[in-house]
Amino acid sequence: MVFMTTAISSVDVRASRRSLDDIRVRAVADAGVERAINLLGQAVKNNAYLDPIEGLKDLFGSETTIQPFLGEPLLDQGVLAGSYSVRMTLDQATATAVTLTIESTGYLPDAPQNLAPGERVSAWRAVSTQVRYELAPSSVFDNGYFINNWGWFYGNTIVCKGNARSNGQFDAAGYSPTVTGQPIYDGIDWSGGTATLTGYHDDNGDGLEDGADGGIFSGWDIVGAENVQGNGGLAANQHDFQEQVPMPNLSDLSFYEQKALSEGSSLQVGSVSIAGVYGDDPGETGNLYLYGTPAEPIVLDGPIVATGDVIIHGYVTGQGSIYAGGNVYCPDSIHYLNPPTSARPADNTTAATEAWLTTNKDKDFLGLFATENVVMGDHTNWLWQAYVNYWMASSLNRSDEDAGEDGIPGTFAGRDGIVGTADDDVLEDDGVFTVETYTAQDEALGLIPPGKSVGDVIPGSGEDIDGDGIYDDTTSYADDMAFSVPLDSANWGGNMPPGGIANYSDIATLYANEFDATFYTNHAFAWLVLGSADAKVNGAIISRNESIIYGTPEIEINYDCRLLGGNSGLAADYLPMTMKPVQILHWRTLDHDPSRFEVQP
Repeated sequence: MVFMTTAISSVDVRASRRSLDDIRVRAVADAGVERAINLLGQAVKNNAYLDPIEGLKDLFGSETTIQPFLGEPLLDQGVLAGSYSVRMTLDQATATAVTLTIESTGYLPDAPQNLAPGERVSAWRAVSTQVRYELAPSSVFDNGYFINNWGWFYGNTIVCKGNARSNGQFDAAGYSPTVTGQPIYDGIDWSGGTATLTGYHDDNGDGLEDGADGGIFSGWDIVGAENVQGNGGLAANQHDFQEQVPMPNLSDLSFYEQKALSEGSSLQVGSVSIAGVYGDDPGETGNLYLYGTPAEPIVLDGPIVATGDVIIHGYVTGQGSIYAGGNVYCPDSIHYLNPPTSARPADNTTAATEAWLTTNKDKDFLGLFATENVVMGDHTNWLWQAYVNYWMASSLNRSDEDAGEDGIPGTFAGRDGIVGTADDDVLEDDGVFTVETYTAQDEALGLIPPGKSVGDVIPGSGEDIDGDGIYDDTTSYADDMAFSVPLDSANWGGNMPPGGIANYSDIATLYANEFDATFYTNHAFAWLVLGSADAKVNGAIISRNESIIYGTPEIEINYDCRLLGGNSGLAADYLPMTMKPVQILHWRTLDHDPSRFEVQP
């Protein structure tokens, strides 16, 4: 009887040990997958300013399978907890997406390559996961108004027919602006020419897909919004302390140049034709002047890149976008020659939005995307400069790149508002441009993109908010918006008048009040507009800072629903892109060790 009890106890102990080892070795294998995903994330981050998809491909070189980790020790408070080996296989790669398989094997007490002669692995477990990295139009374009800073709706006659979002605090200061909101969708399916929206976001959490979603979103708190009109005034439609939405990086336009050339994009106005990129051939200054009339509009077909500044006004037709390597100037209004039948759907319901998309899918569309600033109206006028400079210099609208770890000024004390606690952003206002740099380890792993070296700043890291790798001080008119070259045909391509433009005020006005376009800049959107007619933007305003001063009865932003739908949206091919969060396609246990016969190099 004693023998039987002892035998059973011994079996139970061995079974418990095996069970514990199984849990431990699975954790070690999972740690290998996590390490691989971190490596892939670093490849994305290191190449974000140029082409993150290419950064992932570069990890593999000319191979389809690599072994980045072999017998890698996993330490728990300095004690060896096991080791893992990881293989990665490139399954599929396009210009905008990469799918790959990660195979990780965990070992106890150590990997075979690390054991002494005669030692054996006591336990192992192998797992396989397939992941997908994909570029998509940035989700900043889910909003009619988006600010990568503190957002301000100071006015009773501000109307945003769409979502309003800021990565910092959103402040209405007790005014009564209107925010109608806009439900977000993940995609659009087409049956013939009929749109079907998919992936409705029930962000107010009421369980309904009734069009009553959207509203105001903020990465910090929402204040002074008790008098906001429309859906954005409802508590359920005010979403504070949301995850920050990253801005696209346009500091290097190579990706968009390649896209424009490969797609055969074009722009024509009168007798002037541009194929893909302006500024890449000898004799092209890179600066582009474009003025369209109803008889000779600016005709767009796809995304176009100008390597310098762009001046554009008048009439536009076709569908496409213009990326500027410098500023975008709009001296006067911009009109679609063939606009949508209405600025917005009849209401925010899915049915009304689908009907609007179906009717307007072929109507004119223009995106204006600036590496530097968007400058609206007559910026040479003293009144324009006085108002815009005053607001750009305000402490409420800070633009210098000493904003701390979160990239948002005014958050030094953290969410609790108490200095000296754990959530303080201690890097803010410390007088140091805190960024990450490429390392020797990055070089060894092939994670440094062309043109960069060990020690160079990783664009977009730390306090490099605009992603150019260079410290930027406070934005000002004189330094950042004034013309640097004369307005003549020697310095500007396009349809610049043969004799040039003697004074910008000859074509520009403070009464430039209506713009059919979607605007993007990771710097400043500056606009002083006056007059008795309402100011309108039919599209979206996406920027880091804004200096919008209006002396009109109302300023109205009509969100263009063709921006909805991510990669399947009607405007998807024309918009700046960011990397979507990594998608885990499957995760399974393997019955074999894919790294069993690998040896140390």
